[in-house]
Amino acid sequence: MAVGVAETRTWDALLTTTLANYSEKLRDQIFDEYPILSWFNGKLAGALKREKLLKTVAGGESIVEHLLYEMNSTVKSYSGFETLDLTAQEGMTIGRFSWRQYAGGVSISGIEKRNNKGDKAMINLLEAKTTQCENSMRDRMSRDCYGANADGKSLDGLGTILSTTATLGGLSPTTFTWWQPTSTASGSFAAQGLKDMRTLFNTLSFGNVTPDGLFTTQAIFEFFETSLQPQERYSNIDAANTGFTNLTFKGKPIFFDRDCTSGQVVMLNSRAIKFCVHEDANMEMTKFVQPNDQDAWSAKYIWQGNLVVNERRKHGRLTAVTA
Repeated sequence: MAVGVAETRTWDALLTTTLANYSEKLRDQIFDEYPILSWFNGKLAGALKREKLLKTVAGGESIVEHLLYEMNSTVKSYSGFETLDLTAQEGMTIGRFSWRQYAGGVSISGIEKRNNKGDKAMINLLEAKTTQCENSMRDRMSRDCYGANADGKSLDGLGTILSTTATLGGLSPTTFTWWQPTSTASGSFAAQGLKDMRTLFNTLSFGNVTPDGLFTTQAIFEFFETSLQPQERYSNIDAANTGFTNLTFKGKPIFFDRDCTSGQVVMLNSRAIKFCVHEDANMEMTKFVQPNDQDAWSAKYIWQGNLVVNERRKHGRLTAVTA
């Protein structure tokens, strides 16, 4: 009996220690395989020489973002003793974004435990299972980044953020027109694709603040590539060095992402969107437990956060793009 208890304690300690060490790696790995996730908080952000868009939040019932929606009307030129305008200003409100939660489980059955004796065999088994969890979490979050996700549990994805009718952060874009993104139905890329991309890019540009996250499907990326002369097919070298294939449009890298919604070209502004995460649930690992009615040990990785927008008008998309 004593041997069995000792073995269980060793096993539990090994599981917990190995997964605790893996937690930090998991946080990094989640964001560095898929273009949209890497643009938010991975090596693409570093290659593009800007801050990562991950914002850690301490807590709260929801994520609150302060929004400015109109100018201060008191600003004017004056001379001498002219009376200045001190009228109290409105033009500020908040967007309230709900927390979204993701979890992935890592479980080891009794037979797996007994058949993988020795620290090395146990660690190899555990690494295989955590890699499986990592890949699945990354895949789900990447797909949800592009989705409308009306289930109330998944990320407020770009399907919601770039909709001109969907309520986001508690604000309706039909009521508050300053909260509307630009969504334009396009058509044949050969006939009007480049023109529509130019118009969308310029519409979303405010002085030197321009879209810097351009994503599309593989098919549309190839339409774009075909439309360019060989000497015009430039790519961003820094971004290419991260392993992500890209071309440039108006000096900004454009990527194809297998999770991008069919028929769409997405343009985002990194100054107007964040990937918020709760400081206590950033791929945190729970303890391994053994259920009373199972010959198994299980733990969970927990993530809590959401995509948060502060200027919705600086994002946009083309839809219904065809060859």
